[in-house]
Amino acid sequence: MRNKLKRKRAKIDLIDKKIARLLAGRFVLALSLKKLKKRVVDRAREKEVLSKAQKNAGRAAFRKPVQKIFEVIIRQTRRLQVRK
Repeated sequence: MRNKLKRKRAKIDLIDKKIARLLAGRFVLALSLKKLKKRVVDRAREKEVLSKAQKNAGRAAFRKPVQKIFEVIIRQTRRLQVRK
């Protein structure tokens, strides 16, 4: 039982590492987009991103938590674009 727990936690750690790297890549792209946009906030695009995230979540039970996480990602991306 203990080994099973350890293996599952190791898998979660790997997923977390991948998420962090993907987020960093997303932030780099968002910063490069700043030069191409007139305004930082694009509500239509944000709505589109949230809708896609919910669809990609798969299970209905995961849709709301995924939406909340993407809301934070969008907020943090905006903050980065405003600062730079």
